Amino acid sequence: MVFYEEQGGKSHNLDFSSFPAPLAMQQWMAVLLAARCGARGGSKRLATAKRYHWMLHRFMVVLSEADRVPATPGELAPEHFQIFRDRYEDHPTSLRLHLQALRRLMRKREEMTDETLHDLLRTRLPAVTVTTQVMAYSDYEWQQIMTALRRDVRITRDRIRAGVILLARFREGELAPGSREEALGRMLDVFVTTGDLPRSESGALQDEVSRLGGAMAISGMLSLTRDESTAFAMLLSALTAENFGTVKTWLALHTRPDGGVTTQAVVLLEETKPRRGPDREHMVTALEDLPTSLRELAESEDTEPRLFHSPLRLYQLLLELTQTARRLSGETRAFISYSPKGPGVPGGAGRDMWNTEVHVKHWSQTRGFPSMRKAVAGGLPAVQVRRIRQSALELKQRPVAHSRETLRDYYLKRSRTVQEQSRSVVGKALREQVAKARTAMEVPVFTPDFIDRAAQDPEAAAAEAGLDPEVLKGLLAGEQDTVLTGCVDHLAGPDTPPGTPCTASFFACLGCENARALPRQLPVQIVVRDRLLATRPNSDPTTWRAKYQTATDRLEDILRHYTLPSASRPAPT
Repeated sequence: MVFYEEQGGKSHNLDFSSFPAPLAMQQWMAVLLAARCGARGGSKRLATAKRYHWMLHRFMVVLSEADRVPATPGELAPEHFQIFRDRYEDHPTSLRLHLQALRRLMRKREEMTDETLHDLLRTRLPAVTVTTQVMAYSDYEWQQIMTALRRDVRITRDRIRAGVILLARFREGELAPGSREEALGRMLDVFVTTGDLPRSESGALQDEVSRLGGAMAISGMLSLTRDESTAFAMLLSALTAENFGTVKTWLALHTRPDGGVTTQAVVLLEETKPRRGPDREHMVTALEDLPTSLRELAESEDTEPRLFHSPLRLYQLLLELTQTARRLSGETRAFISYSPKGPGVPGGAGRDMWNTEVHVKHWSQTRGFPSMRKAVAGGLPAVQVRRIRQSALELKQRPVAHSRETLRDYYLKRSRTVQEQSRSVVGKALREQVAKARTAMEVPVFTPDFIDRAAQDPEAAAAEAGLDPEVLKGLLAGEQDTVLTGCVDHLAGPDTPPGTPCTASFFACLGCENARALPRQLPVQIVVRDRLLATRPNSDPTTWRAKYQTATDRLEDILRHYTLPSASRPAPT
């Protein structure tokens, strides 16, 4: 069976004839892989197809050692899967991955018996300790990576624009004959016209090409290098929070929803995410022009300060810098490079230019970033495209090419930063509520010491209590007592119009800002507290808490201001 990769165009022959299995099983294995990796399947990458092929081969190698080798899919039995589990019981990580692959391939196959299929799907996958987790970059790490990416983009922009200007000046005849600039302009003119550079009859580049810097340097004046394409893709991934693998397949084709009649602020382009399945893999994404603040614009030293904050402007710059490579190669990709390869050999149009792990690793290490094993805390981070997207999603706090539930339960749930922020927010809210509850429970208590001070200096005591001296005098004289407390102003009740006597229940006094507790009221407060607690065993718990819990708690708070004889202290409840 030949597998053709949908995006890259690569092909590979997947041989099932070498499987140690009967012909019917070999053919069935091919059908399983075709269903999973075909046009209607969810796996479109060559590397994925190779992994499934290896997994099926390994499955049949293990079954070939069984006492009863299945000749057809219908002869597969639970015991065959148990043999496979036993083989990998000491390697839970491998077993988990293998069983997951078999489930994806076989879960909807009618050729298997219901008993066998049920056994495969019902088995609990072995638990595997997660040793690595995708964590967002810290602010310092994020700034270091973004600075390096922006530097590459800025250098690329300046170099290619300078090359375009040099070519235009050559064609206008503005360069001095015989100068190095004139020679470079002539080389660029040959390059953009033919896609190649001057060569001898043998096909070798002429010596002049070497004197001017070589083929790569000359073609690089009008084309991106592979590292620069990687930098553009990572920066766009950081600005949009899209997957790096999705961004790198963008085309140079887009549409404007305004029809081109207004100032361009957004473009729509198609993208593909094969893991979403055949019915949902094709999507439309919007690239917006997001201006920065006026302060950031004023402080920026770059001539295009909005470039590195606007996905639209960065995408437009990418199309500008790769237009020569697209014209020479005939490709429509946004990320593309082109270099002369010689007679009869097409230019390097970047058809096979993307190997995410290899190229991102090469870019990062040539820019001074360490590998995963050599990265140390506090130093430069290891560059990973998954961490870049995780960081971008945490910054945006909105779903990108997935649902809100996925953002919340998958990306943000695993985020250490979000967890810490959540704990901080929840803790702050809880502390505010506790403080509010304590404030509501507290009735200011005039202790015997305070009353003694009031007798000696009424005005100072009134200032300490925040009351008018006459009001304090009436409270101490008992002229403003209610059942449980004294009242600062019975004509300013919380639930009655101003100037009218308060009609609230005496229990409400315990939560009123006008209430003050004095020592002479202590016996009544103890009796009421005890009577409330005495009704508790004979009442419905929910009803008792709703009617009396708050009043009891507030009375307990008042009693804690006094030192009671042990016989009179509240019994524990």
